[in-house]
Amino acid sequence: MHINERQRRNDEPTANAVARGLNILEVRDAGLARQYMEHKNVPDHVIVRVLAHPALRRRESAGQSVSEAITPTGPDGS
Repeated sequence: MHINERQRRNDEPTANAVARGLNILEVRDAGLARQYMEHKNVPDHVIVRVLAHPALRRRESAGQSVSEAITPTGPDGS
């Protein structure tokens, strides 16, 4: 399989959930990232791949990197 074919995902909700899960991984931990992706019904084999094998992760689109970004908030939510 060509790398570009492997890097594309047609299931946008799953792709967005994985992108958000990876953002959670960056700011929190793998357990919380897994919990979020499970809540969003990301298939278990995908969760395992993205958490355990960073080199096999699909690239996120420019839109995902903005729309799925986690922005810090204060304790009062602002």
